[in-house]
Amino acid sequence: MNAPTGITGTLRATGTHLVQAFGRLGAAGLCLLLLALPALPAAVPVALMLFIVGWGWHQRSGWKQRGRPSWRDPLPWMMAFFLLHVLGMAWTEDVGFGLFDLEIKATLLVLPAVALLLPPFGRDVRQAALFLAAWACALTVMGLLVAALFRLATTGGLDPALELFSARFSPLVHPSYLAQYLVFALGAWVLTPLHRQLGHVAGGIVVVLLCLGVVLSGSKMGWILLVLTLGSALVLRWQDRGLRRLLLLLAGGSTAGLVALVLLSPYASSRLEEAWQAAFSERVDDRAETSSAVRRITWSAATTLIAEQPLLGTGTGDIKNELLRIYAERWQEWVLEHRLNAHSQFLQSTACLGLAGGLVLLCLVLLPLAGPWRKDPVVWLFLLSCGLNWAVESMLEVQAGVVWTALVAVLVFRTRTGIDRHSSLARP
Repeated sequence: MNAPTGITGTLRATGTHLVQAFGRLGAAGLCLLLLALPALPAAVPVALMLFIVGWGWHQRSGWKQRGRPSWRDPLPWMMAFFLLHVLGMAWTEDVGFGLFDLEIKATLLVLPAVALLLPPFGRDVRQAALFLAAWACALTVMGLLVAALFRLATTGGLDPALELFSARFSPLVHPSYLAQYLVFALGAWVLTPLHRQLGHVAGGIVVVLLCLGVVLSGSKMGWILLVLTLGSALVLRWQDRGLRRLLLLLAGGSTAGLVALVLLSPYASSRLEEAWQAAFSERVDDRAETSSAVRRITWSAATTLIAEQPLLGTGTGDIKNELLRIYAERWQEWVLEHRLNAHSQFLQSTACLGLAGGLVLLCLVLLPLAGPWRKDPVVWLFLLSCGLNWAVESMLEVQAGVVWTALVAVLVFRTRTGIDRHSSLARP
């Protein structure tokens, strides 16, 4: 995407690229989807449908130029992951929950299938979509800040440190998912030419808002990924003097913000303390209620299920009931009452579908690094984000994780530049 002058020119060029690739309806659906994911989750299904229908109709005559899929592309592995869940219905007793789970995960089949049937798009289209994603996330953080400040101004007795942190800061989208969106948008902004699309002031505002949102989300994995992203950007973009200065300021500001948050907010400091204790203590209290300690309880339950049924797993619809059975047998009342999943996608899928479930996920995040995209920093950012977050969250069990993962994978990996370099995707 060439660098137009000013915000107006950039937005006009962005819209042109998206309309050319996806059609007017598809481009409108994509814009709504990029905003709905961090800010309006109720609008995600409608936006996703508009995007798929509009894109498919616009490119309806281009399916002959689609290219051939490769197993080093994550999209076929997403489809395989869904089809494994369909197969897992064969040994499921709770059919109702199984069908509900398939409904949640259907995007992992539909969106990659549509993308693989249609011709790939140019790098400018990917850049345009990532530009809008970054702006949508920045605007979301701005809206969340305004909403929190409004609550503080109109309601007496509220604790500012609590109101501007974690679930209170992001009431509509789980903070872990919001942090994943924000860190990816930040990385795409600073690791690609996106940061050159606007002036220093407007671009700096976007980056500051994204960093601030990650800090206030309270997501510990979000904080880790923020450090990794800023550190990687400093190394890779050290020669860019303006960006280097901004990144150094952000690194210092984010560190200062985290320290201040821990010192001023008892809730933030307690989260770090309990995370440390849960990580290094030999045993966790079965009645634990803190997030890090609870994860050790749910991971232990999932590991037990894997040991009981390593080949086939529990079946698609029975994973929830089997986890609850383990909690009940161990008198782990809090996790039983809240009906928690495994809080690790790798463990959840392996317990549900056997070793094949975990293997498919590993292929999804590792094999693309052997493909033509291995030198693309955005690809590394996406795969690292998925791998680390899936280690501590069952993100493919809910709409917020499924749709974002499938959408970003399509936008990142269906670019024509990467596909044309891949021998198994080259056209005959």
